[in-house]
Amino acid sequence: MSFWDCVQRAMDDPDVAMNREHGERAQAMWSELADAYERQGYTRHNAEALAAEDVKTAFKRQNAEQRHVWIAQISAMRRNEARLLKSKRLETVVTDALEHAANSTNREASLIGQQRALVRQFHHKLRSVIRHHSRDLLGNVRDPAKLRNVVRELHGESTGDHAAYALADAVRQSFEDMRLMFNEAGGIIGKLENWGLPHRHNRLALRKAGFDDWAAEIAPRIAWDKMEDHVTGRPLAEPGDAPAPDVQQRVLREVYGNVVFGKFDPDQMSAPRGESLWRRRSHERVLPFRSADDWIAYNKRFGSGDPFASIIGHAHTMARDIALIRTFGPDPIRGYETFVALAMQRAKEFGNAQLASKIEGSADHGRRMLNIYRGSLVPAGPMQQAIATFMSTTRHVLTAALLDRAVIAAVSDTNSMRMAAKAVGMNSENVLSRHVKLMADQMSREEAARAGWIADTLADPGLALSRFQSEVPPAEFAERLSSGVLRIQGLAHWTDQARTAFQMEFAGLMAANAGKSLSEVQPELRGLLQDKGITDAEWQAFTAPETLFTAGNGATFASPIHWREVTDMPSAQADDLFLRIQAMIEEQTEFAVPTNSTWARAFIEGAMPPGSIGYELAKSGLMFKSFAMTFTVNQVRRTLAQQSLPQRIAYGLDLAAGATITGALGLQLYELASGNDPRDMTQPEFWAASALRGGAFGIMGDMVDSASKPYRGLGEFAAGPMLGLGQDVANLTGDAMSGDGAEFAEKSLRFVNRYLPGGDLPLAGLALDRMFLDQLMMTIDPEAMDALMKQARKRPNAPRGSWWMPGSPAPQRAPDLTAVLPNK
Repeated sequence: MSFWDCVQRAMDDPDVAMNREHGERAQAMWSELADAYERQGYTRHNAEALAAEDVKTAFKRQNAEQRHVWIAQISAMRRNEARLLKSKRLETVVTDALEHAANSTNREASLIGQQRALVRQFHHKLRSVIRHHSRDLLGNVRDPAKLRNVVRELHGESTGDHAAYALADAVRQSFEDMRLMFNEAGGIIGKLENWGLPHRHNRLALRKAGFDDWAAEIAPRIAWDKMEDHVTGRPLAEPGDAPAPDVQQRVLREVYGNVVFGKFDPDQMSAPRGESLWRRRSHERVLPFRSADDWIAYNKRFGSGDPFASIIGHAHTMARDIALIRTFGPDPIRGYETFVALAMQRAKEFGNAQLASKIEGSADHGRRMLNIYRGSLVPAGPMQQAIATFMSTTRHVLTAALLDRAVIAAVSDTNSMRMAAKAVGMNSENVLSRHVKLMADQMSREEAARAGWIADTLADPGLALSRFQSEVPPAEFAERLSSGVLRIQGLAHWTDQARTAFQMEFAGLMAANAGKSLSEVQPELRGLLQDKGITDAEWQAFTAPETLFTAGNGATFASPIHWREVTDMPSAQADDLFLRIQAMIEEQTEFAVPTNSTWARAFIEGAMPPGSIGYELAKSGLMFKSFAMTFTVNQVRRTLAQQSLPQRIAYGLDLAAGATITGALGLQLYELASGNDPRDMTQPEFWAASALRGGAFGIMGDMVDSASKPYRGLGEFAAGPMLGLGQDVANLTGDAMSGDGAEFAEKSLRFVNRYLPGGDLPLAGLALDRMFLDQLMMTIDPEAMDALMKQARKRPNAPRGSWWMPGSPAPQRAPDLTAVLPNK
């Protein structure tokens, strides 16, 4: 009797409780496998026997996997039920689970807080690779030859380069830690030896090549014997061998369809797709390469990143996916919808229809947040992909042209750092002095790195850019250009050290409270810890003397990253405690040095795919407003979190006063960088402008400031600089067609001066203007000097004088700093 007949008899026997759907699936699987074995040369009898064993193995494996996954999914549901019961803000509980708000009573770490905590932990694990191979100012990876040796070592190839071997071992161990953490959370990734690096497929390149060319390129490069059959768990081929051509085609067609068509692949609609996160992450390692050279060759033609980008990108996506599973379970979308349903059920129990309506609105907003967070919105087709890439590239170039003095605006961080420090009970002067020390002292930065704080932009050059905008991937040159301009002017360094300074002082505050019971801990810190459900026993374990980091000067820090490495607490328990505490710190750091708010972005993004008209209009209107939106959202939330109306007023006044002072400093630095003397600080309009510039009124201040400038206006502020660029290009095209060569040349120079990437870098941009562009303009038009002076005098609230006059190839004098307080 064949296996098929045995299963059929069991299904037909009323005394045997066999699921007919499972039985029919087993029969279909057995028939397919038996035919495949027979095609490989086995006799029919042996083929059927091998197929029967494979089916039994597959069902045993599936049952074990499903049990693991369902336990994790139920655990996530139970945690979210507890979150609902403890929440005092049921109307926003679903979005609070995604991103921390100042007035939330979130007893669990938020999704984004966990993701940022994991990114910081993974950066620390990869610190040696980041230190040796981070990008330089031009966006090139340092020491590419050694990095290629690292790739070879990761593929199990001995290079004789001991340094590369050590770096590869660090990467291998870090990836293994990520795999184990992912599996602990509820995912399933099997262990592979010397599997190399993850590959980031270039969707456009695959689509352009077509399946046949792509398959011909990749098939001989794959180590088929390292690939496992997802049904049986067995290798697809014997060592050094390859499976039958039809098996290769089936596997490659599935991979190609997944990359090119995504979840809408028409060839895969009837097949089990494994779209849940727990299985998809395992599938992404489905193509191990035969050698490092094969990986490098494939990545050059069909990849979208170099080895360093692949290493860091894998760490970041693993951090994202681990946080998703921990928050909503192995099937995050289903887990989120279950959470929403539980909240709605809670509102129904209260009989509160208005509350249910608010929860429903919050849930819709949360779905858009999840779309942004997961990066699940992709262009729908080739045309949308081309539009999205072109528009993103243009916005990156505009960023390089118009944000070349962004470091001056970043002075406002000192005020938000001060306010955030006070809110958690830290000494704000210590935070600011720590920032200055880290900016200036390499030794201090190295000690911070030993304690776990790696400069974020060393691993991710786009972090500084994300403070102002977040984009789909542009052309590579544009990404290098925009991030390079922000790094050259020092914004990346400023942001890195500001965030590190805040986190170090936070760790110092916790170390200062070590040895105390939780009830004795400083009130502000105790409240934060209790909001994350930290118990007294957990606090004692976290601040045990042997787990504190001791600096060279004897100062101690309760660094969660250092603690996670030295604690002997069981792994799962230690991960949970680490994530709650580090996520708490990350959430507070976002108040201190704002970078990006998914909650704010979801009002504009998250519903339309990139490349669509609505998405591109929204992105263009949002350009350079991410910081203002995040700052405004953070401070409104923190103001409302104060316990009484007088406290809210006091907080708002303190914030406004500090913002006005930092705005005044920013204005004066901007004038000096423009070749002007500082402005008169005795005039009321100066302080009004300072309040707007410093962020005292958030995004509303930016709108008022824009409306007061006739050359820009509120309309361009709302539409974004893409509108201004379009108008300038149209005007320039009209001038070119008019036939007036001299006027066209002059206006072309003005266009270049406005849109030259990096053309207004502090001091360097001024020198370029005066020594080259002004001279060239006067050569073209001898009367240009009068125009330059007239334009300078028309500037609103112009300073009293200029220390480097327009049109002059050299400064006339030093800046007159006494202009800030002129004699009456």
